[in-house]
Amino acid sequence: MNRSNPFEEIEQFFGRTPFGEEWTGKRELRTADVDVAEYDDEVVVMADLPGYDREDIDVHADDGRLTIRAERDAERETEDGETEHRYLRRERRHESVTRTIDLPSGVDPEGAVATYRNGVLTVTLPSKRDDGEDGHRIDIE
Repeated sequence: MNRSNPFEEIEQFFGRTPFGEEWTGKRELRTADVDVAEYDDEVVVMADLPGYDREDIDVHADDGRLTIRAERDAERETEDGETEHRYLRRERRHESVTRTIDLPSGVDPEGAVATYRNGVLTVTLPSKRDDGEDGHRIDIE
């Protein structure tokens, strides 16, 4: 017997169907897919953010959580192929993604390092030293 996860089906329906803004007039629900791995001396978070520029992404660690935000002005266009300025259809909209991940206890946001390559954001947070500082913004290399 093949059992499916009903919550996964709901998430797929809202996040991956063609019924976005152009069909319903409402904003499409978007989320970043993430992998979180815990090692002996660090936690690594990888988030898929294809099509975003490094400058469009903000990463912040605070209160045991890692928050990733990305915003961009997206543009899809269909051209007639002959003239550069004559469009059959052109759509512009603002897209944003926010994802918050609960981190395991014992990570050090001060020592976090983030890289962004080929549409994948990787945030590495080392094991926590003994300091009780508040949140910390993480620069992307």
